[in-house]
Amino acid sequence: IDIKNPKAMLESIFKYKYEPKISINYVSNDLNKEPVIYIYNTHESEGYIDNTLSNYNINPNVKMASYLLQGLLEKDGIKTIVEDRSMKEYLDNNKLDYQESYQASRFYLQDTLNKYKDLKLIIDLHRDAVKKEYSTIKINDKNYAKVMFVVGKNYDTYQINLDLANKINNMIKEKYPNLSRGVLTKDGKGIRAKFNQDLNPNVILIECGGNENSIDEVMNTIVVLKDIIKEYLGGING
Repeated sequence: IDIKNPKAMLESIFKYKYEPKISINYVSNDLNKEPVIYIYNTHESEGYIDNTLSNYNINPNVKMASYLLQGLLEKDGIKTIVEDRSMKEYLDNNKLDYQESYQASRFYLQDTLNKYKDLKLIIDLHRDAVKKEYSTIKINDKNYAKVMFVVGKNYDTYQINLDLANKINNMIKEKYPNLSRGVLTKDGKGIRAKFNQDLNPNVILIECGGNENSIDEVMNTIVVLKDIIKEYLGGING
């Protein structure tokens, strides 16, 4: 994916692949409207499979999935931003390795939180590395990439983030049984056991699918996530 011009790239993909199924019209940024959703990818190179897109030298990954979700949310009038600054560039500039990726995403998240004070939901979107039988579910003859929530417990206020993950997880389970693999909590040391969730109570980490899922299966799940997020925002704003 060309993260320097992701929206133009995605528009060409939709014309080729998705437009007959779903139309996404990116709205221009409204300077008078603050974003309510921020999406970033600590491991931005985590990829999916898709033979048709690879023919066009496009390797679908979690960054692409983030822009797909942004497009759907903005189509419904939910102002959303996706982190387009490169995690790899931050790591290289600071002589850090891939294992220290959470330092990069932490820097960008802190910067974003300084700019936008009223974000309602902050999503670190990943994909897991599990066999397809564990990362895929068929619902009404359509394959979906399963989701899973991960919450770190190495900070005092983790229960707030855990409650948020459980809430959204339960909303998914109510409408799409078996689409979610559940909520996984992790103990440990350092920021890798916090997943940046100590910075804000609205931070969640979502694993969307696995390395053997196709971008079509991920796209089906992204549509579900958009609906759930919209419902969640309606609940907290109502």
